[in-house]
Amino acid sequence: MFFLLTAVLLCYWLTVYLTRPLADLKRAVERFGHGDLSARTGSTRGDELGDLARTFDRMAGRIVTLLAAERRLLLDISHELRSPLARLGVAVELARSGEDLNSALDRIQRESDRLNALVGQLLQVTRAEGDPNSLRKEPVRLDELVFQLVNDSEIEAAARGCHLIYGDSAAVTVEGDSELLRRAVENVIRNAIRYSPTGQTIEVGLRRRDEMVVVRVRDHGPGVPEEALPRLFDAFYRVEPDRDRSRGGIGLGLSIARRAVELHKGTIMARNVAPGLEVEIALPVKP
Repeated sequence: MFFLLTAVLLCYWLTVYLTRPLADLKRAVERFGHGDLSARTGSTRGDELGDLARTFDRMAGRIVTLLAAERRLLLDISHELRSPLARLGVAVELARSGEDLNSALDRIQRESDRLNALVGQLLQVTRAEGDPNSLRKEPVRLDELVFQLVNDSEIEAAARGCHLIYGDSAAVTVEGDSELLRRAVENVIRNAIRYSPTGQTIEVGLRRRDEMVVVRVRDHGPGVPEEALPRLFDAFYRVEPDRDRSRGGIGLGLSIARRAVELHKGTIMARNVAPGLEVEIALPVKP
């Protein structure tokens, strides 16, 4: 009798042990399917059932990330397209009226270029928020990449009456997607060029810091208000909206840079250095 009771209790415990995680997973799936995107199992089991539950948690997190990126993209598009489309409509009406036709056509060209740039950069942001697991991982000579970007950007800097200076650096290799890293550094350099006063220099440097490599870009412009620094890398954020639009900025360059850097397990920060603004990108060095 004792052994029979022990066997019954053991079978009951085993049944509960095996069915409870499945019941928890079922409830989490049902909640998620009904729109509760925060539903997770939170399983800590070390067996196959725990692996299954954690796989669901990772899948749910990935779906939430994709939905958030899609929702943000739609909001960004609806917000940013409204103004240039309105100005295009006014320019078209002016062109139809025949009054100052050349000026109206110039305005149409500017707004069309702005829309084209906006759509292109929105796609860049979306790609940067894409599947982190699909990120290319290859050795990238960061010192060579930065040196090439400085040379390529010199023409744009000269057109704005400023000059780029690249400090000497040792060979440094990181692991990641060379195109995303290129866009991150290029957007920071171009942002410095855009707001650098005429006749001033823009300093670009690269140095090792423990197990990290730091890319530093400093202009000698007016900097930004201290309260604006935490939001400087937000999409579509402009310190002075009218000034940024007149200079061709749409508030996406630094946001793209931040997302690309974060995908590579790095950090990006900005600080006022009086005079000017300094942006630092820190990336882990390839072992």
